[in-house]
Amino acid sequence: MTNINRKQFQAFPYHLVEPSPWPLLTSFAMLTMAVGAVMYFHGFTHGGNLLILGFLLTLSGMILWFRDVIAEATYLGDHTKEVQSGLTIGVALFIVSEIFAFLSIFWAFFHSSLAPAIEIGASWPPFGIEVLDPFAIPLLNTILLLSSGDCLTWIFEFYYKNIWTGRVLDLVVASNLVLPFNLPRYRSTSRIGPHNFNILSLLISHLLGDAYAYKDPRGHGTNIRFYYSIINLNYALYVHSLISELGYSSSVKPSPLFRDKRQIVLFNTYTFSSFNWIYEAFYINGVKVIPHFIEKYLTPQGLAHWIMDDGCIVKDRGVKIATNSYTYTEVLFLSLLLQSKFSLNTTVHKTQQENQFCIYIKKGSLSALIELIKPFMIPTMSYKLG
Repeated sequence: MTNINRKQFQAFPYHLVEPSPWPLLTSFAMLTMAVGAVMYFHGFTHGGNLLILGFLLTLSGMILWFRDVIAEATYLGDHTKEVQSGLTIGVALFIVSEIFAFLSIFWAFFHSSLAPAIEIGASWPPFGIEVLDPFAIPLLNTILLLSSGDCLTWIFEFYYKNIWTGRVLDLVVASNLVLPFNLPRYRSTSRIGPHNFNILSLLISHLLGDAYAYKDPRGHGTNIRFYYSIINLNYALYVHSLISELGYSSSVKPSPLFRDKRQIVLFNTYTFSSFNWIYEAFYINGVKVIPHFIEKYLTPQGLAHWIMDDGCIVKDRGVKIATNSYTYTEVLFLSLLLQSKFSLNTTVHKTQQENQFCIYIKKGSLSALIELIKPFMIPTMSYKLG
């Protein structure tokens, strides 16, 4: 069962881990490394070779294991809020267990040194044991431990201040030097992410409107294509800037061109093999459909782009969203989604074309809609809300 199908039928938000060979293989690799180390230290033949082999196997297992975990956490979307909460609690429990482990060591030390038992000669340190100078190796180990913790704290604060306060562009430009997945000439079969929720929400919301997904017939990957009339040039450039600044398309601004005697603007994302699931969810036999997971990815920003794509103000009736290409069941699903997720009063209406339907966000919900999506609307598209 594919990830998309599993998500549709899974009635809980927790991550059921897929069978993986890496834990078992990594444990055998670590055993090989430990045996090799013992053989090397005791001068056995080929002990050093076995140690190196075990180290390389352990390193390979860790890389492959971490790769799968990162894939699950990013573009597969398996690390929901509940899963992240569980991971946080797990790390907290691990830290508590480490605290008590060190507490037991210190307790044993102070107990034996302050009241030496008869079994150790009633003296501290016990006879025959040479005590290390605390200002030599122990001091060095303490400095290394504290400095590593300080370094990790600095990295976390830097990440928090720059990522979560919106200073993303400089970091993305810098990351292109070490993360080649979003370079123009990188192989699409090697582009597997990572994709955070924001870029997926932006792309999937646009697919509700005029954007469409194109899958390479050779199976190398999928890209998302954007098509705008020259009248909406400013909006097209705005969408392009959002996507290109995140490293998902060329930074070269799209230029107007003529097609079918019309002046339009075209651009697309890079081709990602990890976008194939989006194509397979939105297209059945070449016909665009509404995937069931759309509720998860339709955010206020996504709703704003959907309305800037396909919305318009209708006097005395509210905002109309053109959903002509979808079936009545799909349009009704979207209408109910807007009601349940954003508390908007919506209705479904037939258009003048046979078997075509549209959604109306009623006039009474217009103020709530404006408050919800206004931060994401650009000035040239504000006429869509009257």
